[in-house]
Amino acid sequence: MDPKPASPRPGLTDTIRAIRIEEAERTGVVVALREADIARLDILHDRLKPVLADIPRGVDLFDVAVTPGATPRLWIDMIAFVEMARDKRSYRFLQDTREGRRVMVESPDPAAVAERITAYIARRLIERERLLAMPPVLDYPALPPADLPPVFAAMPAPGQPPAAEAAAAAEAAAAAAPAPASTAPPSGSPREGVRFSGLGAFVLFLLGIGVGIGGVLGLAQVAARF
Repeated sequence: MDPKPASPRPGLTDTIRAIRIEEAERTGVVVALREADIARLDILHDRLKPVLADIPRGVDLFDVAVTPGATPRLWIDMIAFVEMARDKRSYRFLQDTREGRRVMVESPDPAAVAERITAYIARRLIERERLLAMPPVLDYPALPPADLPPVFAAMPAPGQPPAAEAAAAAEAAAAAAPAPASTAPPSGSPREGVRFSGLGAFVLFLLGIGVGIGGVLGLAQVAARF
């Protein structure tokens, strides 16, 4: 019988992570617990590296990285990420949707969570391929004619010859120009006489009063002599 292959020994990085997690669980210090969360997320990130290496080049849908902070997270893309549950032992794979945040999987086993993330990445790649394979839309619906004034409606369409443009411009100018005022003499009988404006009538009225006063004064002087 062939001897069973020996299991790979944990590397130095894995040993450091395991010690940090053990110390954080023993002490319960907040800073140590945060470092333990980051260590667990790094373990999950390492399991995803072979999957990320298979993503075709030029696909920028995914930006997988661990971000420290008040709540450390392993981001998969802009809407999906992994964080530790309240028990600090289980991974929660979450996705933001229109209906709210949805839990894709929650498990303390990093292998199970990595498998669910792999399926998510595969679906996103398939959706991208379908969108790229869709034919472009070339037949756009015709817009209804606009209700424009005559000056704009008579303007030439782009690409017309110069003669047609000149004719259309002349028609537009003629349509937009106001109607000329009539120069014919006013209709009516010539016996109507001369018409005066209001100011002329007032001036004539004042002249009549002046003439009347002058006549009265002249008659008074003639009467005084006799």
